[in-house]
Amino acid sequence: MSLLGDGITRLLVLYLASKLTSNPMIFSFILIAGYLPGMLGGAFVGPIVDRYDKKKIMVFSDLYRFVIVLLMISAQSSLSWLLVLIFLQGVGNLFFEPAKTALIPSLIKKEFIPEAVAFSQSTFMVMAIIAPSIGGILLLSKQYSLIFLLDAATFMISGLILLFLRSKSGEAVGEEIIPKNTYRESLREGVYIIRNNSFLIGLLSLMTIGIFVMGLINANIYAITLNIYKLNEVQFGTLESLEGIFGVAGSFAVPFIMKKCRNNTLLMLTFGLLGVMGLLTIPIYEVHGIIPFVPLYIWMCMTSFFSPFLNIPINSMLMQRVPEKVLGRISGIMGALINFSILAGLILGGWSAAAIGPIWTVTIAGFLLFVISILFPFTKFYGELIAPTAQAERTEKSPAF
Repeated sequence: MSLLGDGITRLLVLYLASKLTSNPMIFSFILIAGYLPGMLGGAFVGPIVDRYDKKKIMVFSDLYRFVIVLLMISAQSSLSWLLVLIFLQGVGNLFFEPAKTALIPSLIKKEFIPEAVAFSQSTFMVMAIIAPSIGGILLLSKQYSLIFLLDAATFMISGLILLFLRSKSGEAVGEEIIPKNTYRESLREGVYIIRNNSFLIGLLSLMTIGIFVMGLINANIYAITLNIYKLNEVQFGTLESLEGIFGVAGSFAVPFIMKKCRNNTLLMLTFGLLGVMGLLTIPIYEVHGIIPFVPLYIWMCMTSFFSPFLNIPINSMLMQRVPEKVLGRISGIMGALINFSILAGLILGGWSAAAIGPIWTVTIAGFLLFVISILFPFTKFYGELIAPTAQAERTEKSPAF
């Protein structure tokens, strides 16, 4: 429910931004505003998530975001106020996401986590199909206040749904457990675990580097589709819907492929394929002059198809190999570092778009992704990025932590 509202609002905010200014950096600013709270406070939220009822944290986050989105109704004609409210909405995400990550292992048996993450990813993609389709139609009516109101209502419904969440044993989820150690000790323990675990170091290294480069791309995708290709409301909504369809297809394919291919191999292949897609940005634009829009649609859909091949293995390994009692702290600290990497990529991507143009920026980012896929296997961390069963076989069932 909340993803449905988010998808519609994201479409609306991006569209309003494209009408209020022609500066391509505004798309970077919008994304930065959403990610900044995670960078500033992600590491400090983890101990709270591990100490208190995760379900209640998620419910309160939904209610908070309900209020913030309502405030966007009065700010729709001001980019400055929209950016402030997007930042404040990101504060709600700051608590919601680590709590969600830490809660999942109590709902799903570890051996089924890849399938569960794939299902979650496909749900996200299904909403990416439905939301832009509805949003594109609503944009035609120009009833922007109604769209914001719809998003706010979905957060309220999401919170109500979470109240009835049950664990895998059938009991109500969530129990306030305050450990004996202090908040500061809990935070230091999370940092210590990351520093002394080669799997987490390897995963974090790959994610921060890769996500930095992906940030360069994300900062320019909407500038390319809205400012360079100049898609109208219906075309933009249709493109987003097609991306969602291919994303769902990729999500359903990943669990099957993960059973046939090691996670580290799959990740490198995906980085390489996404790199090739980035390198095709200029040729795609040239072909667009001959066959309008079709090459863009194919390019974006293939990129969406491959994206789950990164998200699902990474999230599955994190949930499977990190103990539940510290998962909130680990995901919070890693989230802060990753958000910093995203923001750095978005800022550099926005600057690069203004300096050399969005298309050249995405092309260079594609080359960097391809380089990552070639060089990372030569690092000592590459062998650590494997599923728990493979890890157990390699270490003769020695514990991961």
